[in-house]
Amino acid sequence: MSEAPQDRIAREQQFHNARFAEETRDSQSKYYATIQHSFAAYNARVDELAVGADVLEYGCAKGRRSVGLAGRAKSIVGIDISDVGIAQACVLAAESGVGNCDFQVMNAEALALPDKAFDLVFGSGILHHLDLERAYGEIARVLRPGGTAIMWEPLGHNLLINWYRRRTPEARTADEHPILRRDIELARRYFAEVNLRFFGLSTLAMTPLRNGPLFAPGYALTQALDKLLLALPGLRWQAWFVLIELGKPR
Repeated sequence: MSEAPQDRIAREQQFHNARFAEETRDSQSKYYATIQHSFAAYNARVDELAVGADVLEYGCAKGRRSVGLAGRAKSIVGIDISDVGIAQACVLAAESGVGNCDFQVMNAEALALPDKAFDLVFGSGILHHLDLERAYGEIARVLRPGGTAIMWEPLGHNLLINWYRRRTPEARTADEHPILRRDIELARRYFAEVNLRFFGLSTLAMTPLRNGPLFAPGYALTQALDKLLLALPGLRWQAWFVLIELGKPR
């Protein structure tokens, strides 16, 4: 008998409640220094598209990004499976004095939100926790014609990265599944436009130098190298992260 979806959702909620209460993934932060340029690209695109828009943050965690966008956007709804994260987001919004943010505990695979309600949907590191057919369908449903979804996600093809994942199971949920090429192809069933940018290959070699004086020049050099390497069809799927832009729901 197959497992009920609510069992998986309950495990995800439990894991993320613990994470947001205890910051259980702080030990992983050292690696993110080597792909900070990818997150900067993600944030810049979100900032650009949020101006004057009705926005949904898909997996808002503690709400920091949504509250930071409040001055740009017309309205922001932040949803997350974690009631701990949502409680912290509500406190942050109140303390920050923003009135156009609404935070709700919600299953991202079954949004209790109206059709065609948002100009922008964005999220970081959430799709790989979800049933993608349900997630893509819900994102497409709530996007307005001409709207855009921006997602920043880990990829699952690099053998070395996957080896590390197997050695550190405590750092992730049992159900998450880094994005594969077939997952991107699935998105094309729901969106007329699927644009990708790949990040994090040679830059990962800079991890041991992240706190030293050689990191900045080495990071700049490996970013330039990655622009060449990740332009090659045979290598781009070996990247650590992909920036996914989805437009024009079918």
